[in-house]
Amino acid sequence: MKLLLDTHVLLWALMEPSKLSTKAKVALLDPENECFISAISLWEISMKHALGKLELSGVKPEELIAKIKQMGMDLMALSPITAVGFHNIPRKHGDPFDRMLIHQAISDDFYLVSADRVFPEYEELGLKLIW
Repeated sequence: MKLLLDTHVLLWALMEPSKLSTKAKVALLDPENECFISAISLWEISMKHALGKLELSGVKPEELIAKIKQMGMDLMALSPITAVGFHNIPRKHGDPFDRMLIHQAISDDFYLVSADRVFPEYEELGLKLIW
């Protein structure tokens, strides 16, 4: 399976793995699965860190790429085709970062790993969730 991690799942995997559900841990540790981090999540982290809304426990946003690679995860760019299709995602969720991750997961046929309680409302659009 191809897994796309929500931003909070990435941060928990790096800094507080005890917050991950058992199902998420099993999926992330399964060597058959490929784990991806979207550039959208890195942008969200950098922006929230700059605004003082996110403390990274002594890690700079620029160091996250190396940490992601050390964990054996891959980076996922935002394609122009996915970007222009964003308007098709209903505003059931108020956070545009989360809606774009949902759109990426649906567009690229990934499972989205997230504890977000609003995300199941997008399953009718084809979103596949793991938590």
